[in-house]
Amino acid sequence: MLIEGLCFALVVGKIRGGKFRCLGQVQIHNWWLFLLSFAIEFGALFAVSAGIQIAARYSMYLHILSYLILFIGIMSNREYPSMWVVFLGSFLNFLVITLNGGAMPISIPGLLRAGLENSAQMISAGGYVTHRPLTEATRLPFLADIFVLPAGYPFPKVLSVGDILISIGIFLFVQRAMFLEKRKSESHMIRFKYKSRI
Repeated sequence: MLIEGLCFALVVGKIRGGKFRCLGQVQIHNWWLFLLSFAIEFGALFAVSAGIQIAARYSMYLHILSYLILFIGIMSNREYPSMWVVFLGSFLNFLVITLNGGAMPISIPGLLRAGLENSAQMISAGGYVTHRPLTEATRLPFLADIFVLPAGYPFPKVLSVGDILISIGIFLFVQRAMFLEKRKSESHMIRFKYKSRI
């Protein structure tokens, strides 16, 4: 969903008259923390799928560690209002994952409605360390992956409230960044007009 949200934001920004080059003017503080977070997350997944037992044993802690590093990265850029939306979405995902043993609960009927039968079978069989079936025992089920993007969508999936908020935050961030150059020029014009009155 993040990649699709980013691509959608770029397209909308361009239609609105934004500039891609403006994205290069945005300063992302401690950007390496985002890379480290994703590296831990996907590295742990790869290690577990490769049958490395120690990775499977500590997968929950690695998952939590990746989120904590992500939070630090997000808060390093808190001067951008959209980052607070990203933080809220990430925190909601972190909360439901932590309260459910380190794995995101996901609706199996939702996966079936999305046409993801293979994923539904693997998750039901415990084949995914990052997800587990949504059941009556799930804590905070309304924060789990329950919102279905059906098979008609090019990339069908099941999302959480947190995923949606993260996508909205990224969309807002890109929109603001693509008009950064325009806002700077407008602020210079305002100062010029102000000085001309003195």
